[in-house]
Amino acid sequence: MRLKSKILGLMFLLLCFSCIEEPTQKSTAKKSTASNSGPCLEHIQNNKVNNLNISVLLDLSDRIEDNKVISKDSAYLASISEAYLDHVKSKKLIFLEDRLKLYFNPEPSNKKINEIAHELEVTFTKDSPQAEIQNTFEKYNSLPSTLYSYAQADAIEKQGYPGSDIWRFFKDHVNDYCISSCHRNILIILTDGYMYYDQTVMREKNRTSYLTPKYTKTLPLNSSDWKAKMENGDYGFIPASEGLEDLEVLVLGLDTKNPSNPYELDVLNAYWENWFKQMGIKKYKIKSTDIPSSVDKVIKDFLINAS
Repeated sequence: MRLKSKILGLMFLLLCFSCIEEPTQKSTAKKSTASNSGPCLEHIQNNKVNNLNISVLLDLSDRIEDNKVISKDSAYLASISEAYLDHVKSKKLIFLEDRLKLYFNPEPSNKKINEIAHELEVTFTKDSPQAEIQNTFEKYNSLPSTLYSYAQADAIEKQGYPGSDIWRFFKDHVNDYCISSCHRNILIILTDGYMYYDQTVMREKNRTSYLTPKYTKTLPLNSSDWKAKMENGDYGFIPASEGLEDLEVLVLGLDTKNPSNPYELDVLNAYWENWFKQMGIKKYKIKSTDIPSSVDKVIKDFLINAS
């Protein structure tokens, strides 16, 4: 009886310990689940600087009346995709979390333009098929010129280009579309450097939401002391946003429309540079229009160098 009593007592103690341990295990399981419910997995978050989130904003204003501009833009887009794919191929499969997407503002009314843009949207993860790399390369070497031809035809039909509302893209969309906490965020803008959209025309003293060739002709920035006059007169863009420290920007294609002003290109560059600084952007590069082979190096250097 004494032995039987000891055995029963031991069983009772074991049962008590089992009851104590079970809630603890459940609690640990809940913590583990919670740690994976954030915006991205831990190994992706830790590799953030190597996860590319590339957004490309296309300026479909009257600049694309010139077929040379379309040819250069198409080549720039091919270089962007090539640099992106080289990056993807250099990564281990488990770390793949890279994106490339095109944007317009305003959105084109022609559905075919939007359909092509959707085809050019690509995301690589560990589950992406290997064939998608070659498919992406082929798409970016053929579809951009088709996209631009539709944009030209649309403008002819509507008797005018709608302009490009780059200012409002920064105000209303750049945070939602172009910035992810799991990625290195890069926005590439293909534009001639002028900015205008008829529904976003604002002026606060010498600050504006637009910059046109006609307007720059009225500015006292056509002599060697243009920089001092620009600073003293506080000429520039109205800041459209703030706190964009997690966004890098590459602008390609600046091209003066006022050749009579030898400082016009410098003024365009200063407008953009000051605008980016005022919105908190720390890393940016602004490049004037050039042959695609020269710009190809600029694109690849910008995307490769994270610092």
